[in-house]
Amino acid sequence: MARMKQALVVYTGSNISAAEALEAMGRLRADGFTFRVLLSQSAARLLDVEAIRSVLEPEELWIGTPGDTPEALTKQYDTIIVPAATVRTVSHVVSCMADTPAAAVILDGLMRGKNVIVATDGCCPDHAERARRGFRMAEPLKQTLRNHLEALRDYGARLTSAPRLDEAVKRALASSFSPAGEKSRPAAAKPAGPADLRLSGHVISGRQLAACPSNCTVWVERDALITQLAADEARRRGIVLRKET
Repeated sequence: MARMKQALVVYTGSNISAAEALEAMGRLRADGFTFRVLLSQSAARLLDVEAIRSVLEPEELWIGTPGDTPEALTKQYDTIIVPAATVRTVSHVVSCMADTPAAAVILDGLMRGKNVIVATDGCCPDHAERARRGFRMAEPLKQTLRNHLEALRDYGARLTSAPRLDEAVKRALASSFSPAGEKSRPAAAKPAGPADLRLSGHVISGRQLAACPSNCTVWVERDALITQLAADEARRRGIVLRKET
């Protein structure tokens, strides 16, 4: 656990929910986590680098290019945290394109089976802040971006919202001490009653619902994003989706 609390942090160029993500990272720091931080060039332009430095007190902080190769960095860490992920970076990772240091670290971490925890506020097409900023995406484009998030989850990443980033990190670490194989599976349904199941995670995918029995009730987190594939699967099999209050 002490080793897992040494985390590699990757910021890409999104400032949606930046304050909430930094607060969550501060809670991890107060809980004994230590960090080395990589910011992309765009992240360094958009985010308050000195605030990040002050809150996280990183052992090292790099802008643009890390002090070692992405592969060498991911070998050293079991925990990789992405407090701000962009559409561009997620798209590249999903396409297995390690063409930037940030994408290379995330992709290599997934390939090595590391705990990769991603706050999706900056890359979720349904985040309310996007509409406030004037984004009016066509539904097919939104669905493509939702599919990218679902693929990222299928690759083994743990997706969450910025305010709950610290909780997701701690859950990821706790699952590492669960029975073999549990960590690598998508979030499994846990019985909450005779006909009720519960799915954890910020993004609920069709693959997760496929593991649930037909005609049941599935409870999800209050702010969970239900992908179109998941909604279609639920309708097809008579599954009732309910959000926790």
